[in-house]
Amino acid sequence: MNKKNSKYIIGLTLIEVLIGIVITTIMMAAMYTSYNVVNKSYSRVSEKAKISKSSRDLVSMLMRDIRMAGFKYYAGTYEIEKFSADTTASCTAPGLTLPKVSYLVFDSGFNITADSHNPVVIRRNVQGAGSTTTGGAGEICCDQIQIVYEDFNQNDLLQPFKKYKITYFADQTGTDKIIRPDGSEGTIIRYGVYKKISSWKQERASLTDCNFPTSGSWVDTCPECTSAPVLVRDHIEDMEFIPFDENGIVIKNASGKFPAPELSDMRDKLYDIRGVDVRLTFRSKNHFFREGIARITTGLSGRDASNPDRYLRDSVIVSVHTRNIGGEAF
Repeated sequence: MNKKNSKYIIGLTLIEVLIGIVITTIMMAAMYTSYNVVNKSYSRVSEKAKISKSSRDLVSMLMRDIRMAGFKYYAGTYEIEKFSADTTASCTAPGLTLPKVSYLVFDSGFNITADSHNPVVIRRNVQGAGSTTTGGAGEICCDQIQIVYEDFNQNDLLQPFKKYKITYFADQTGTDKIIRPDGSEGTIIRYGVYKKISSWKQERASLTDCNFPTSGSWVDTCPECTSAPVLVRDHIEDMEFIPFDENGIVIKNASGKFPAPELSDMRDKLYDIRGVDVRLTFRSKNHFFREGIARITTGLSGRDASNPDRYLRDSVIVSVHTRNIGGEAF
């Protein structure tokens, strides 16, 4: 090579190229590691946020309905006069007068065969909408609550007074895989929270019927009703309801059961309920922890459950006062 022209030759040596490749590889590895850490952190925060949102939404729904328990509607002068004016033309003289207080039948459910109209009924460890558990031995999910309250619709001339029964319960929605601390695989039952709305039907046969009926039944055909239970939230670990009286003492019998029509020793306590402690425990949809370790979930009523898996669990606890129960019977 002509040394005179060598100063005009530009290039990289093999060593320089290799050094560049090594540096680029290190930078890419660092960027991927940072991205992976951030992505995992985001996934965890997102999973926690989802559980928290599920808890808040369901708690808000439960609080609203529990506060309505035992509500009794009293028709005012305007409603009575309007109903009379709307029905006189269709009914024989002197027309049908709307009573101030609901004429709807109240059934305590003490005969066991009838559906209860009691404001709040809580059943422990019951899966499904019935009054007996459908879960297997050792099941801890979940409690069931039934809420009954009145309403009014002045435009419904066949049945202006309304009565609704809302039932919250849990039922199995499937199974999920778990990885035990020893590395073996297994399955756990997945539960979901369901809501069912029924209405008490006690309406006149027609507008020409000048008598309010004296009997009725629960139906699922009203506009607000649900013909089948609606899944509200999935992946619930436990749902607990604890009734307490005006002194803040939990109302239960020697067996730890709460007031219900089918329990003869607790029927007289149904109207002592002044509030309900609510505890909801949700778990993540996907694995959250890197390793499966035994975690203990303890409920309000002292039930324990060992959970040797990698799912995240989070609980929310609130106290709701049943402001419409007490004094005059519903």
